[in-house]
Amino acid sequence: MSEDPKTLTDLRRALSDLESRQAAGGTGFFARLDAGDAEETSGTGSEGAVGSTESAEPGPGSARSAQGVPGAGPSAGEPAGTVPDEPFADSPELAEAYAKAKKTALNMLAMRDHSSTELREKLLRRDIDPAVVDRLITKLERSNLLDDTQFAQRFAKAQRESRKLSRSALRRQLVKKGIDEETIAGVVEEVDGEEDLAREVAEKKARSTRGLAHEIRERRILGMLARRGFSSTICLKVTREVLAET
Repeated sequence: MSEDPKTLTDLRRALSDLESRQAAGGTGFFARLDAGDAEETSGTGSEGAVGSTESAEPGPGSARSAQGVPGAGPSAGEPAGTVPDEPFADSPELAEAYAKAKKTALNMLAMRDHSSTELREKLLRRDIDPAVVDRLITKLERSNLLDDTQFAQRFAKAQRESRKLSRSALRRQLVKKGIDEETIAGVVEEVDGEEDLAREVAEKKARSTRGLAHEIRERRILGMLARRGFSSTICLKVTREVLAET
C-alpha cells in the first residue's frame, strides 16, 4: 500500500514538534508520554525522527493525528531561537533566492565586517526579496556572523587608529552604519585619550606647515582638528600648545 506523501510529511512534522517540546519540558499531552516513547525520542534530532517515520507504516488516521498536534506546520520542529538553513520550502523561487542571497552575504562578510543594516541595504540593492533578506539577516545574527556590538567596537578602534577620529566623529560614522544609539553610547564611552589624540594630529600638521606664517599655521591646525570632530575647547588648547612648542 503506497503512502500518501502529504500524510507522511505531516507525521514527520508532528514528530519533530514532539521532540522539540519534550526537550523544552513541555506539559500536557507531551508530558504524559510513557517511558518507552520518551526513550525513543530522547537524544534524537529531527533527522532521527524523519528516519523513524520513513520506516513506519502510517495508519489510516495518521494525517488527522498529525494535524491535531499543536505546532504542526511549516515551522514545526525548529529549535527555539534558530532559523532553518533551507527556509521557504513551500516556495522554490524564494528558496533559490535565499540560497543565492546567503552566498552573496557570506562573500561580503569574508571581505570585511558589516553591520546588520549595512548588509541588509546592500542585499536589497541587489533586488533580493525583502522577506528573504530579513530571514537571512536573522539567521546570520543568531549564528553570530553578524554582531553589531562587535562590529562597532572593531570599527571604532580601526577608525581611531587610522584616521584619528574624535569621539563625536566616531559617533557620526556609527550612525551611518545603522548602529543603534545604545550600542554607540557604550562603544564611544570606552574610547579614551581624546586630548592626546588631538595633540598627535596637531603636531603632525604643525610639522607640515613649518615655515608658514603663524596665523596660517594656526588656521590650518584648527581646521584639521575641527574636521576630525574634536571639541572647540580641545582644538584651541592643543593648537596653542603645539604652536608654542614649534
